[in-house]
Amino acid sequence: MGGGLSWKGKVGVGGLFAALAAFAPGSAEADAGDLALGHHHKEKHDKKKKGEAAGTGGSGAAAMMGPRVGGHVAAVIPFLSVTDEDTSVIFGDFFDLGLAPGITLHLNERWALDFEFIAYSRWRFEDGGRPASVSTSIVLDPGVIYDFGQFKGGLRLAMQVGAGVPFNMGVVPIIIKGFPITEHLKWFVELDLPFFVTGAPGDGGFSFSPQIQTGIAF
Repeated sequence: MGGGLSWKGKVGVGGLFAALAAFAPGSAEADAGDLALGHHHKEKHDKKKKGEAAGTGGSGAAAMMGPRVGGHVAAVIPFLSVTDEDTSVIFGDFFDLGLAPGITLHLNERWALDFEFIAYSRWRFEDGGRPASVSTSIVLDPGVIYDFGQFKGGLRLAMQVGAGVPFNMGVVPIIIKGFPITEHLKWFVELDLPFFVTGAPGDGGFSFSPQIQTGIAF
């Protein structure tokens, strides 16, 4: 039959090529599908990572800053005193200077708890027949502070303690403006508006003594 393939051989070889041709497109499509699926998964993974980074400022840490302990120390100058009995002003009727250390617990980026006390030393000038007098007292005034961005605001509860101090309870709205010195150090100016209700058996009163507080916070 010469050196050529028999008809059976030709049919066998042709069938093999036909099978390969039929299989190859499906395989190519499967590979392409796998590649597309893998690319889609990678895109989703990349988007997820970018979203997490955006939510944490790119740090990979939690978006909310955890609790952090700070503090401050400041000088306090009351410049006016209004009571149910009289009104007096600094330098005209008295000179009052306070020292205010405090510990601040920053709960997150906005909220903080501030544990402060102020030691005051007051010199009241002679007034008519009333002789000059001096006194020292301490006010405990813990409070809560919220960071609005350009400034901070808050509210304190206060109580004055010391010899001869009557029953009293106060609230102190505050406004704070900070000026950065370093990354973790600020000079600040604070306006305090303390309002107190005082009382003794058979007697009661009130006082309002706005004051400026300025110092260093960390």
